[in-house]
Amino acid sequence: MDEKKRKRLEAAGFVAYDDARDWLGFTDEEKALSDMRIAAARAVEAKARETRITQRELARRMGTRQPAVSRLLRGGCTATFETCFRALLAMGADREEIARAIAL
Repeated sequence: MDEKKRKRLEAAGFVAYDDARDWLGFTDEEKALSDMRIAAARAVEAKARETRITQRELARRMGTRQPAVSRLLRGGCTATFETCFRALLAMGADREEIARAIAL
């Protein structure tokens, strides 16, 4: 949000937050964890595009069902680190690639 809009809102009695995490009262550690989860989910989405793997094949490699993979690729930031890492490994990522993906 630009500073002019922030000042206008605050003058009207509103509290302006930088993002939802501030509004929710996240600590710095919680914000870092949130950033890492989002980065892991984006890495899964990017790796799936890069490898051009089908959802069915990824599900087979992960030992899960295709609808679960569809949910992962649609809204991955709600997925656990373990699920994201399993997906990345199933698509051929190594530890270093995963580490780079979630590095802040």
